[in-house]
Amino acid sequence: MKRWLSLSLLIPKELAEPISNFLMEQGATGIEEVEEDLERERLKAYFLQDGGEKRALRSLHLYLKSLQEINPELPHIGIETGSIPEQDWGENWKKFFKPLRVGSRFVVKPPWARIRLKKGEIPVEINPGMAFGTGTHATTRLCMEALEKRLKKRGISGLDVGTGSGILAIAATRLGAAEVWGIDIDPVAVEIARENVDQNGVSKQVKILKARIGEIHKRFDLIVANLDFRSLRRTRNALLSHLKQPGLLILSGILDKEKESLRHHYVETGMLQWVETTRQGEWVCFTFLKK
Repeated sequence: MKRWLSLSLLIPKELAEPISNFLMEQGATGIEEVEEDLERERLKAYFLQDGGEKRALRSLHLYLKSLQEINPELPHIGIETGSIPEQDWGENWKKFFKPLRVGSRFVVKPPWARIRLKKGEIPVEINPGMAFGTGTHATTRLCMEALEKRLKKRGISGLDVGTGSGILAIAATRLGAAEVWGIDIDPVAVEIARENVDQNGVSKQVKILKARIGEIHKRFDLIVANLDFRSLRRTRNALLSHLKQPGLLILSGILDKEKESLRHHYVETGMLQWVETTRQGEWVCFTFLKK
């Protein structure tokens, strides 16, 4: 059974925004701010306990230490931790998911939130449940920003490998893709992604399948894969064989310390032209063009 790490910090109000942003960059799946008194807030954050939460906790300690060094007058900020079972999280996560602007155009929001869009903004409604991908994680945001920057031609086909909540497949259609397939091996993710596709009214453009990439017999103009280092190494040949020529390949789920090894692994095939590397915190995203 999945569990979530809960963090609770009592902080000065002026630090609420920077610390919240930092926690989101580290992969927090939910953040709650509760006013404690006129000067302080109680900040609560939640991380899926999959190994990455330990790294996030270490990074938070270092971040708070750096804030203290910059401003020695800041009060000491302690961190209270706990562990929440899946069923409790499933009942309570909704109140932590707030509308989020990603890139210059996307607004990721839960279906129950009301927000006034600015001219040119693109709404993406996500009801993530237990599936990864609310737009809060740096790798999701990096992929969405890469799509916004590079997907200029309307009517193309796309494949979202490890679709999770379906957010990237939906984002691609919002940018003009005519047909996008989202695949995942997690049946819960597949179910939730289909619900999100319906919620966004793009069921005619997006097809969600429970499948591995090797089971797909089709080539695409665009492939986006937000996975992990090992999976991206393992699926390199499959990703390239499913990508048309010329075609756009966007990869994330990569830590900064892994980037050179993985970039070389893809470039050495001689089939790809490296276009760009973007970064948020310790996470990076690659964009390649198939020659």
